[in-house]
Amino acid sequence: MGFRLAFVSFPALAVAASAAACSSSPEAATGASKSSSTSTVDAGVEAGGPSELANGCPVNSGYLGDDMCLAAPATTDGFQLHYGLTGEYTDPAVEAPFVLQPGGEINDCYYEKTSNATDQYIGGFDFQMRPGSHHIIMNVNTTAQADGFATCGANDQSPGLLYSSQTPTYDLRTDPAPENQGLAVKVPANSQAVINFHVINTTSKPILREAWLNYFYIDASQVKGIRGNVFLVGGLGFQITPGTNTTYQYSCSPDRPTRILSLAAHMHAHTSRLSMWKVTAGTPTQIYESYSWENPVGFEFDSVHTNPAWDRANQVPGATSGQLVLQPTDTLQWECAVDNTSDVTLTFRNEVYTGEMCIVGGTMVPADDPMNPYDFTCTLN
Repeated sequence: MGFRLAFVSFPALAVAASAAACSSSPEAATGASKSSSTSTVDAGVEAGGPSELANGCPVNSGYLGDDMCLAAPATTDGFQLHYGLTGEYTDPAVEAPFVLQPGGEINDCYYEKTSNATDQYIGGFDFQMRPGSHHIIMNVNTTAQADGFATCGANDQSPGLLYSSQTPTYDLRTDPAPENQGLAVKVPANSQAVINFHVINTTSKPILREAWLNYFYIDASQVKGIRGNVFLVGGLGFQITPGTNTTYQYSCSPDRPTRILSLAAHMHAHTSRLSMWKVTAGTPTQIYESYSWENPVGFEFDSVHTNPAWDRANQVPGATSGQLVLQPTDTLQWECAVDNTSDVTLTFRNEVYTGEMCIVGGTMVPADDPMNPYDFTCTLN
C-alpha cells in the first residue's frame, strides 16, 4: 500500500484550511483559458487542433498533461472519479473554472457521486493528474449535495476514505507484498465523494487542473483487512518569524498495535528536512528522512520493498526496510527543519510559500485485528 495524504477534521485544522485555502469561486484564480502558443515545446501538445479519443481522453487540448488521462474502468470492475471538465476541450467558458494562470495557487473542493450501484470493497486504484498537483484527497460525505464546486467543509479535508496522493502518478492496482493481499476499504453505494485538490502553477503558461481517479473492486470474500490512515500533524500553532532557522519536534503513539504500510513527509517550501524515528523503551531508531517539499517520497514497509538509505549530505531521501509495527508503548517521533528566509511570519496553512506544515502521512492496518478499522492520527502545536 502506498502513501496517501489526508487532512483530519480537528477544529483548529479545519478553520485554517477552510479560511485560508478553500475557494468556492475557482474562476477568480484563472483568467484567460489557455496559452496562445501552439508550439509543441511551449504547450506540450502535438500539432493539430483539439480532439478526443474514443475513451474520452483529450488530444491537443492546448495544455500540458493530455498523456496523463486515464480511461475509466469497466463498470463491472470499478469506477472513476474525474476532477475536470466534461466534453471536448474547445470551449473557453467550460474550461475557465479549471484553468490556473502562471504563478497561481488554489486549493478547492469538487463534489460528485460514485457510480457503484451497490456497496463495494475497493482493493486497488490508479491515479493520474496533470502537472501542478501538490496534493489530492478523496473522501466520502454522509450527506448528498449538488455536484460541482462548493466551499470546503471540515470533513472534506479529513482522512480520505478514497485515498490521496502527493504525486501526479500513483498506481496501486495490485499490492506486491503477500502480507498485504486482501486489504481494502468499503465504499457505500453511490457515495457522495469530495475531491480536495491543491494545484500550483510554477510554469510560464496557463495550466489545466485535472485528475483521473480509477478504483477497482475486490470481492468481499477476498477481503482480509481494512486499510487505515496514518496522519500525524505537527505545527498547528506555527508562528515562524522571518529570519529564524529552527527544528520542530513531535511524537505520537498509536492506541492499539499498528502495522505501518507506508509513510511520507508533507511539508512546504521553507522546510528543508523531515525525519522520523520509532522510539521503543526510550531508544530511538531512525526509520525515514526526506528533503524535498516539491517531490515528496513515500516509502513502503513490507516484505517486498527494499528502501534506499538516506544521505543527508547529498540530500538523498530514504527509509528502513521490512515490516514496521508500532505498539501503544512505542512512539513515532518526527521533526521538521524550517528556515524562514521569507519576509512573512509562517503559519499553518496550505499556501506553500507563506505557510508551513510538518505532517507525517501514510497508511496502516491494525496488527491485532486487521478487519477492525482504525486510523493512527494526532495533532500537536
